[in-house]
Amino acid sequence: NDNMFSKQVKKIVSGNKKRFQEGGFDLDLTYITPRLIAMGYPSHGMEGKYRNSANEVYRFFQERHAGHFRIINLVSERAYDLEMFHGSVARYPFP
Repeated sequence: NDNMFSKQVKKIVSGNKKRFQEGGFDLDLTYITPRLIAMGYPSHGMEGKYRNSANEVYRFFQERHAGHFRIINLVSERAYDLEMFHGSVARYPFP
């Protein structure tokens, strides 16, 4: 089963990090406070199978925080799809 394989690989990639597993979500994401979330970079294609799927991250924010979120990208080598997140992305890359 592709879905079972994907879940196992996500568990291996995450290591001992706590994953957000509620409401059908399985994301490398955690609430630091009720208004601050840390998460792994949302990915597309094959990488999205073992990391956070960008589509699932989008669904998460639409279902749980619609209209009330801002994603801050701290990754220097990747940029978010601004259209996907309706422009709610700021970029502050670490060197």
